[in-house]
Amino acid sequence: MAMLTPDLIEKYVYSLYRQKNSQLTEMRQYAEDNLVPIITRDAERLIYTLCAIKKPEKILEIGTAIGYSAICYGIAAPEAEITTIEVRERSVFKARKNIEKIGFEDRIKVICGKAEEVLPEIEGEFDIIFIDAAKGQYRKFFDLCEKNMSRGTLIISDNVLYKGMPCDESYIDERRNKTIARRMQDYLSFLFEDERFETSLLAIGDGIALSYYK
Repeated sequence: MAMLTPDLIEKYVYSLYRQKNSQLTEMRQYAEDNLVPIITRDAERLIYTLCAIKKPEKILEIGTAIGYSAICYGIAAPEAEITTIEVRERSVFKARKNIEKIGFEDRIKVICGKAEEVLPEIEGEFDIIFIDAAKGQYRKFFDLCEKNMSRGTLIISDNVLYKGMPCDESYIDERRNKTIARRMQDYLSFLFEDERFETSLLAIGDGIALSYYK
């Protein structure tokens, strides 16, 4: 019997992918050509499904890049207000341009700054919090936006398997990545051990943790 390999599964899953917007097609091509990290195709589909179920009204994103995932949330949750934080000024400029081009500038607010400095100033509760910034700082980001959570909040943490490094040290290629891998392991342990949250770890893209505030 033939064995299903991860590459074969990924190829099949991606063959089912259909883009919802031509601008997103252009943005994904730009990201791939310029090595800009954005959500994978299967992670994108998960966002659409989760938003269809959750019907969020307020979304907080930590890590904007060129605005791809923020725009996906804007499409998936047409009534939602989205706040997204990005530290790199060049990325903020690009993200705002992309958001304006699709006509979401009234619903998506891009804040330029370090998340650890911006998050303490963010007020109100959010239905979805999407963490996709510096991989070694996820626990810090989580703690800083805990005041913005309430029962029913869904926390989506992207890239938690980080190229396999938290799973096996043989995947670690640089000394600094050893620290990132250890911190990600600690973060995942925290999510699974904190009884306030119901957490699942999905082998989608580079790993996604879904944590539901009970």
